[in-house]
Amino acid sequence: MLKDIEHIRVDYAMDRYAGHPRQGGIFDFGGGEIVVVYNRARCAYRTPADVGHDWGGYHVRSQTIAARSVDGGMTWNRDDDVVVSDHTPPESERMAHITQAERDPDVAREAIDLNNRDSAIVFGRAWFGDTDPPRRVTFSIRSADRGRTWECVPTPLTTPIGQKIGDGGSDVSKDGHPIVAMADGTHLAAVSHTTDVWLYGSDDHGIAWEPIARIFTDPMGGGRVAYAGMLLLPSGRLQCYGLNIAGSRDAIQMCESDDGGYGWSKPRPIVRWGRSPWVGRGAHVSVTGEGAFAKFYRSPWPLRLADGRIVVFFGRRKPPYGIGLIVSEDDGATWGDEQVVRDDASGPDIGYPAAVEVEPGRLFVAYYYMLDDGNGFGGTRFIAGTHLGI
Repeated sequence: MLKDIEHIRVDYAMDRYAGHPRQGGIFDFGGGEIVVVYNRARCAYRTPADVGHDWGGYHVRSQTIAARSVDGGMTWNRDDDVVVSDHTPPESERMAHITQAERDPDVAREAIDLNNRDSAIVFGRAWFGDTDPPRRVTFSIRSADRGRTWECVPTPLTTPIGQKIGDGGSDVSKDGHPIVAMADGTHLAAVSHTTDVWLYGSDDHGIAWEPIARIFTDPMGGGRVAYAGMLLLPSGRLQCYGLNIAGSRDAIQMCESDDGGYGWSKPRPIVRWGRSPWVGRGAHVSVTGEGAFAKFYRSPWPLRLADGRIVVFFGRRKPPYGIGLIVSEDDGATWGDEQVVRDDASGPDIGYPAAVEVEPGRLFVAYYYMLDDGNGFGGTRFIAGTHLGI
């Protein structure tokens, strides 16, 4: 049962769009210092393009921001904001920056230990060209000082078949769920490619990432799997969580590996029909009809707590719009019913949670949200946060 729920605003202004913290991630450096990474852009809230996503909307005119709290996420000082990456310079300048390592494999790289608690890694996205959609490039960029500064040379990710940017594209994506640190000091990441999720590995602290194995795909075809996030259990078992979109089902699911990621179990849903806590809940809804995304689940974020429980946060993009979670008390073997974190959003352009445990049984989750404040298209998109006990 959730308790002591408190909602806050991390980044809110009526002349900008702040969104998608799951794409950037969240980092708990200890002592109450938390950094949330998200996208932010000026926004007039007058046309569909103002509030659109990716290549047709706010992403292409945004900056990726690292916001910092030093009191466990209770307060956030805008003066401490750091620009991780900037999507506003000319395309040639941005492309030259991202492809440095690809054009010159001997370019000097900073020595950053990703196993050091002060380090961080963010997987960014950039769009190039005048096609519809344009070419998307995913890259990683690291920090050695708690996100205050970021390395000058990023790492572009290739596709599982080795296609590089110079070959015509690298259509992969990696959200901000934490990479997994293995016992030998190597690292693993779950990366989406078209309809599948692949396991990538790095044995040089993120200077390069290589595909290792396919984790899962839609078992019946016609759909895709996205929003992948991995956990490493004390037993050494790897778990990968994701959202199956269309195809065989629309549901949060998981699969497991006991051989370091080379072999994976068949994915299974961890949510179930017939026990919904959302039915009959009153909510203020200003965006309906064609403007409603009508999705029960979006952007799951798994988190293993200090006591061994696993919590999966998700966004709900169907009235009542809001943020929910589910809990497992037996390492994912069984799952409880969904619980509602909040259900007062004015529309479906919400979610992408990123969460940490700030103290035993006390969580902080950041996400983007919308409330009807007079702005067009249902209201200002802003970074919200919730403190809750569980």
